[in-house]
Amino acid sequence: MPSKGKPTAADSQLILRLYDLRREAVMRKARAFLTTEFWPSSYDEFKAIAMAFGTEHNAYFRQVFSYWDMVAAMVLAGTINEDLFFQTNGEPYFFWAKYKDFVPQTRKDFGNPDFLQYIEKLATKSTQAKERVKRIETMLKTRAAQMSAAKAGK
Repeated sequence: MPSKGKPTAADSQLILRLYDLRREAVMRKARAFLTTEFWPSSYDEFKAIAMAFGTEHNAYFRQVFSYWDMVAAMVLAGTINEDLFFQTNGEPYFFWAKYKDFVPQTRKDFGNPDFLQYIEKLATKSTQAKERVKRIETMLKTRAAQMSAAKAGK
């Protein structure tokens, strides 16, 4: 990961503040939904949540993705120390690995070429980030296979 200088106490405070914001009650539910409950197997399933305006799941979708895209933009702009962020945050890389296959079509369908652009840039910027995404993809494939096996066994 390219260094953006030695992290300062202020950088640490920013990272801790980001963590606090992640712990807010609704954000925690939103993150849980997108991390552990929502496993779209097709673009249509992904789009159904993305288009379900006014629903709780759509609100979760927009809250989490806008939060991490905003944070990624701050990291890329140098407002948040990039090395420290990489060392202390895995979730935006997780979300990129889990949902990246749906992003190109979402950008087209919504007429929004900027959808998740900063998460994408952050997750593909360096060798270390790309390696993290690949490790997460492997983990997600294993999890998906386990979920399929569990469904088949019922």
